[in-house]
Amino acid sequence: MNFVKGTLLLTMLLAFTAKAESTVPYSSASSAATKPQVVYHEYYTINEKTSQIGGPKAAYDLRDFSQFTEQIGPHQFIVMAAKKLVYNLLQWTLHNEDRPTPEEGYIRKLHFGRWINDPTDDTCMNTRAKVLVRDSLGEVTYRNERHCVVEDGLWDDPYTGDQVTSSRAIQIDHMVPLKNAYVSGAYQWDYKTRCLYANYMGYRNHLIPAGASQNMSKGDRGPEAYMPPNLEYRCQYIKDWLAVKFIWKLNMNANEAQAIHETFTNYGCRASDFRITKEQLEEQRQYINDNIEFCMINKR
Repeated sequence: MNFVKGTLLLTMLLAFTAKAESTVPYSSASSAATKPQVVYHEYYTINEKTSQIGGPKAAYDLRDFSQFTEQIGPHQFIVMAAKKLVYNLLQWTLHNEDRPTPEEGYIRKLHFGRWINDPTDDTCMNTRAKVLVRDSLGEVTYRNERHCVVEDGLWDDPYTGDQVTSSRAIQIDHMVPLKNAYVSGAYQWDYKTRCLYANYMGYRNHLIPAGASQNMSKGDRGPEAYMPPNLEYRCQYIKDWLAVKFIWKLNMNANEAQAIHETFTNYGCRASDFRITKEQLEEQRQYINDNIEFCMINKR
């Protein structure tokens, strides 16, 4: 067994054991999209238990050694990572009970509102336009002199790997779609929290400029029913999917968890990429707290 295979095997043994805080692989022939009326008899949440990388009393995780280069050796890596607290996005808690479901069916405008134009900034752009400007690889043009609506630019569509120049061919995708978030726990939030989620720019890959056809193909489906055709992007895709669910404390159904597990295995994703530091998580949740009134100040 070579080092890469050995590391991956260790990764899977550590991340998918039958302990309460870890995921248990789930087999199902179903690939249907998540719907509010579906009742799953088990579901998962990402474990909010930190582990320590490095430090004199810590057990070194062999997965970290896949990051070594000729310039950075094991000793230097351990020193750099000493006493760093991280959350493992691959460590899940299995709940052997029916997944909680909303009593009210999902309605986008009612539950999540619309794209917001922040009246406190110096632009007339809404969230969609701001994401287009943020992610354009070149200079953008606008449809009017006020610079409210983006016309053209240059965007990488990560779902296909293609480049797009017209904003009319771009849709802003929520990494975890609004309906999926709703049935995964957002139905319990108040309106202002859901509206902030719909317009959230605190985590860069929460909102993705994607080709319109791919965004429509994805719809509200999770990884069990949709994966980007760009194979090189799939590890990043499931990492960001898990990160969004972790930041917002959303759960996963069994088919969704199984699909993530299979993607991680089949595409050789690196476990060391599936981590969020304690500081990063705290920054995200502080950003949410600081901006919780974002939609309400522009409620018209």
